[in-house]
Amino acid sequence: MSPATQRPDRSVPFRAQLALSHAVVSWLNEIAVFRGPLQSRLGDKPLSLRINRLVWQVEPTETSMLDCVFDAGGEMLVLSLPVPLAEALVATIQNGLSLPSEPTRSLVLELALEPLLAPLERLMQRNLQLLRTDEAAKSGPYLEFDVAYGQLATKVRLLLFSSLDALVPPAFSVLGEMLGRLPRQTPKLRSELPIIVAGQVGSLRITIGLLRQAQQGDALLPDAIPLARGQVILTASALWAPAEIADERLVLRGPFRSQSHPLKSGHMTTQPQAQQLPSEADIDSLEITLVFECGRWPMSIGTLRSINEGHVFELGRSLDGPVDILANGQRIGRGDIVRIGEELAVRLRGRLAVND
Repeated sequence: MSPATQRPDRSVPFRAQLALSHAVVSWLNEIAVFRGPLQSRLGDKPLSLRINRLVWQVEPTETSMLDCVFDAGGEMLVLSLPVPLAEALVATIQNGLSLPSEPTRSLVLELALEPLLAPLERLMQRNLQLLRTDEAAKSGPYLEFDVAYGQLATKVRLLLFSSLDALVPPAFSVLGEMLGRLPRQTPKLRSELPIIVAGQVGSLRITIGLLRQAQQGDALLPDAIPLARGQVILTASALWAPAEIADERLVLRGPFRSQSHPLKSGHMTTQPQAQQLPSEADIDSLEITLVFECGRWPMSIGTLRSINEGHVFELGRSLDGPVDILANGQRIGRGDIVRIGEELAVRLRGRLAVND
């Protein structure tokens, strides 16, 4: 018996380590959308702040960080600032002032951040007080922001509340409301992003049996062959465009489009001949890829282009429930995720549809 089809004596149901409430999922999906930056000024320098992504597991930083612990009417907010940014903020209060120690550091930073804290206080209808600053703790999850302050470009972290399977704390709800007012933007793909364009001169649908019989010197007759008309079909994934042959060049004769591919609409026109059907052994030698699916989510292309890292997809159920087993996009069975030793496996709930 192969390792992929082990039958363990003991199996332990899978248990998710992270639990999220519907309210938290809705808040995260809204706040993590790619949006335009928040523009402001601190002192005599412009400030730009844009949410970058939601990070679930803490990542190392290139510079030292300071955790600024705020009290918001009984709620705790922790904003983690890079030390160079904290030093730049302190300099807005007094030019040349170095980063002091506590408790002076908290007082000076709160004063420097006042232009940003005041609008948030008005929305929350409660005061924000910077209680203390500490060396950053390596904890998550957190929201990561891209910050540009004058010539300084860096990243800031806002640690999320600890109970993610309950309601969203009021302070974070207000923060989400404020960020939600920023205009949505569609992320732009880099112009140098590589893509393969292939030139196709013809196509042929053929059985494995015929292909197995093909020998050196045999001629394969394409179903469709635009080359006979002096054309080549250029393809880029699902897009295609016609091109004409000009000596050693191909000249594009129309835009790339996603309509029916001309090489995929032809029918088999090979000459009829005696064919030997593949044996059971031949069929058994074919390999297919099984995919284990826990859910599917229909969405518009507009939504797909606007969602950002950190978006959460609702399962609607626990992963303790069944998963679908698919072969070439077709569901052939269901199973449960179990742990076997240190590895996860899928235990079949019944016979697969490929079985007799």
